[in-house]
Amino acid sequence: MLWTFWIGLIAALVGTGMYFTFAEDAVYQDPDTGLTFSTMFRRYKADGRGITFRVATPSDAQSYTAYDAVVQMVVPNDVGWAGLAWGGSMPRNPLLIAWRGTSNNVVLSSRWANGHVMPQAYTGAQYTLFKTGTKTNSTHWQFTALCKGCTSWTADGTTRYLNPYGGNRLAFAYSPTKPAQPNSATSTISIHEVHDYWSHDFAQAQNPNFAATVQRLTS
Repeated sequence: MLWTFWIGLIAALVGTGMYFTFAEDAVYQDPDTGLTFSTMFRRYKADGRGITFRVATPSDAQSYTAYDAVVQMVVPNDVGWAGLAWGGSMPRNPLLIAWRGTSNNVVLSSRWANGHVMPQAYTGAQYTLFKTGTKTNSTHWQFTALCKGCTSWTADGTTRYLNPYGGNRLAFAYSPTKPAQPNSATSTISIHEVHDYWSHDFAQAQNPNFAATVQRLTS
C-alpha cells in the first residue's frame, strides 16, 4: 500500500494547473570526463527545480545486445533521494536509486521491484562510481557512474534490450526524504513524491572512444 503510485496527487496537480513541463533531449559534452551525453532535464517542483539525467553509450553498441552505459545525474541538494528506471516504469526493470551519505558521499543503490512495493537490492545491474565527474557544491550534487546490466534484463520470461540508436522510455522518481540509513546502499527508502517518464534519445549518446574513456576513468 505504501508504494502505490500517487495517481491522485498527480491528478490533483494537473487539475490545479500545477503540471510540469520539460526540456527536450540535448547533447552535452562533459569537460570533466570527456564523454558525450544525451541529456534530459526533469522538473519535480513547479518553481523550476529539477534533476538532469544524462546517458553515454558506445558507438559500436549493437541492437538486441547488452552493452555498457554511463549515467550521470545532477541533483539539487534538497532531494532526499532520486531514482532512475531504465525500463520506464517502477516494476520489473533495473532501478538506480541515488542519494548523499552523511559525509556528502554519493551512495548508489541497484534495485528491482516486482510491483509497487519497496524495491529490493538487485545484483543484475552493477554500478562503478567515477571519481571524475562526481562532485558537490552549495546547490547541487553530481555523480557519474558506469553501469553493467542496465541496457538488457529479463522479466516474466522475456528479455528486453534498450535501443542504442533510438529513443528509450526512461522514468524518474523523487523524494525529499533521505533514506533511513543514508550510508547503506540497502537502506529502506520513503515513497516517492513525484514520478514521470520520457523518451531518451540514445542515438545522441554515442561515443566512439567509449571503452578507452571508461578505462581511463576507472583506473
